[in-house]
Amino acid sequence: MLVRCLLVVMCLAVMPAAVAQEAGSGDSPVHRAVVCSDVVDREPVGAGTAFSKDVDRVFCFTEIRDLEGATITHAWIHEGTTRARVELDVRSTRWRTWSYKDMRPEWTGRWQVKILDAEGIVLATQEFVLE
Repeated sequence: MLVRCLLVVMCLAVMPAAVAQEAGSGDSPVHRAVVCSDVVDREPVGAGTAFSKDVDRVFCFTEIRDLEGATITHAWIHEGTTRARVELDVRSTRWRTWSYKDMRPEWTGRWQVKILDAEGIVLATQEFVLE
């Protein structure tokens, strides 16, 4: 019984990490990174790791801390091919920003959104599948 309870707690603790990445070390300026179906009132909606091939667009929401004045880039990568790069300015010490990628039904498969700093260093990566 105790083992089952621990497994349930462990699963609940691990499941959100697949959807939203939070900076674990305190060194990363990325506080949250979420792939989702929309952004409403500056918050992600419909967070997930898999989306239907019929979806019109997918968003990457990022909350950045302590990088005011910098620029980050969302690199949208499909099966190893970069499909888009979106530069986003960071305008305060706590900044929520996002980009989106219009999807095509033939772009099924594995996707990544790499969040890069101005030097091209990967700050965080979010993965999802277009099914």
